[in-house]
Amino acid sequence: MLIITRYFLREFLRVLLLCMATFVALYLIVDLFNRLEDILSHQVPAGLILQYFIFGLPRIMYQLCPLAVLLSTFITIGIFVRNQEITALKAHGISLYRVLNVFILISAGIFAVSLLMQQYIIPGSTSRFKEIRHEHMKGRARSKLIDTTAFWYRSQDAIYNIDFFEPDTNRLRQISVMYLDDNFQALRAVFAKTGTWDGKTWVLQDGFERRFHPETSQTATNFKQLAMSLNATPEDFHVSRKSGEELSFTDLRGLLKKIRASGYQSASYAVDLHAKVSYSFINIIMAILGIPFALMIGRSGGMALGIAISTCLGLAYWMFFSFCLSLGKGGLLHPFIAAWIANIIFGMLGIYLFLRVRQ
Repeated sequence: MLIITRYFLREFLRVLLLCMATFVALYLIVDLFNRLEDILSHQVPAGLILQYFIFGLPRIMYQLCPLAVLLSTFITIGIFVRNQEITALKAHGISLYRVLNVFILISAGIFAVSLLMQQYIIPGSTSRFKEIRHEHMKGRARSKLIDTTAFWYRSQDAIYNIDFFEPDTNRLRQISVMYLDDNFQALRAVFAKTGTWDGKTWVLQDGFERRFHPETSQTATNFKQLAMSLNATPEDFHVSRKSGEELSFTDLRGLLKKIRASGYQSASYAVDLHAKVSYSFINIIMAILGIPFALMIGRSGGMALGIAISTCLGLAYWMFFSFCLSLGKGGLLHPFIAAWIANIIFGMLGIYLFLRVRQ
């Protein structure tokens, strides 16, 4: 049995590496053509372009791995079925379930590696990847962050501090703006609890404005609403904030506790936290789905049709998974349900089909 297991493992990994190499190559080619205009217009050096693709590789492999596992499972088992190797094993009294469990165990190992990658490799590489894309290819520098939520940046005559940006509602929390003269002396300060974007400018709510007079005392004025420019748009804050994939699981969990303790909306980060585990777990679901499809379609010899069906199935899964995450971030689904409902539905389908496969 050990020899059979090693044989199945070798063949599966060979096909998996081929699928991953093909997917990654196609992804890089398409991405290069999409970025070509930005690269040429900003005259990005070749060294930075190379760094861009190198630092993007872990993220790309992580995203494409589930589809590669699905196709590799289907192709490997499909070849075994066409070559009558599965039939030979059954003729020697070897249980079909025992043989095919090897693929589930392999996908479980990929699940573990995926978790380790997003804990120790993907956050740092993705941050550098996005930094090169936004600053050097698009010419839009990311605002300085003092931590994962607060923003500090300045213009010619003011310093801005935003305590928190809610990406789902484009709402700012705890805004402070200090206006300075040429001698770096304070002229005016504006503080507000919240700020919303009306399409053209920011509207600050529930705050006060303080003016500093060199020869007289300070004056302060409260306001319910105040329209003013913050020298940034919601898109600038989206670019500058760290996304869930730029944070490790432990960092994201700590950030989520901090956000909840501050009373801010945390649905987006909560969904990202659960999705870190659920997306890695997709690799196991893909193996469970690929096994029965390979056994059913492989017998008829329709490998091309099976590959097409497997690809469509993987894309349908990814679209449904992304749709559920959007509902969770919008507050329409509980974060845990949003991250796991696709796994549950497709996992049950895979198990049902797997159990129906004839011994």
